[in-house]
Amino acid sequence: MPPTPEQVVIGILAVLAGCLAVTTSAYAARQTGNWLYYICTVGSLAFVVGVVGQRVFPSPAAIARLGSAAAASAPGPWDAGVSLPLIGIRVTPVAIVGLLVAAVGLSLVLLFERIPAKAREAVPARASQLEDDDSV
Repeated sequence: MPPTPEQVVIGILAVLAGCLAVTTSAYAARQTGNWLYYICTVGSLAFVVGVVGQRVFPSPAAIARLGSAAAASAPGPWDAGVSLPLIGIRVTPVAIVGLLVAAVGLSLVLLFERIPAKAREAVPARASQLEDDDSV
């Protein structure tokens, strides 16, 4: 059964959010030098690939090839097999693993984020000319 228009819109929004997460985490890794952001990048990228590569299980080609035995076959990593309860859609195991890896990466980043060095001491402001006249 082909996806409904609502599922297509949810898929597009999920891919856009995943691409934004990939870009943001890669930029943060480059700017801060914290390599833990790359774990978020890899997880977000796996999520995007899992959503884009999703197939319906059993596929029409498998039904044509195997007949009624296609429904009893085991789904692969690209077949929609995990159901999300509140949204009502099925996603691939690759997307779920990517989401979990991104969440673990974000947790590691937040746990082991570098504490900034002491703030530079403020340089006293130069006295204005009026204050110079008063000090004479």
